[in-house]
Amino acid sequence: KNDKVDTDVTTVAQNKNGWWYVKNGKVDFSANTVAKNNNGWWHIVNGKVDFNSNTIAKNENGWWKIVNGKVDFTFNGLAHGWWYLKDGKVDFSYNGLAANKNGVWYVKNGKVDFDYSGNTTCKISKGKLVI
Repeated sequence: KNDKVDTDVTTVAQNKNGWWYVKNGKVDFSANTVAKNNNGWWHIVNGKVDFNSNTIAKNENGWWKIVNGKVDFTFNGLAHGWWYLKDGKVDFSYNGLAANKNGVWYVKNGKVDFDYSGNTTCKISKGKLVI
């Protein structure tokens, strides 16, 4: 800014070589986080946006559902590693039932509890709803 490094800037910035995590005015090549710019929130791997990333990634605000490198704030349900997400964020306070393509599962503290067998409002065996 004005021909000087703006050390007040922390964002995701773009140049001809990619999208980069800029912290205090310079690229942080060691950053592995989720960060934002005007286009959304992005998964940063080694300082660069990973547009191929489809996973759960974390930053200081929580754990997030990543689709093609970007946080998917619309996602609700079970995702990678059997985590329960609400509005794209792992909800560690959630306890109850949730479904994915593999069935309906018992979730405790935001993650499928494969050790649980018993009854909630229905029968559960090894974490999965028994029909």
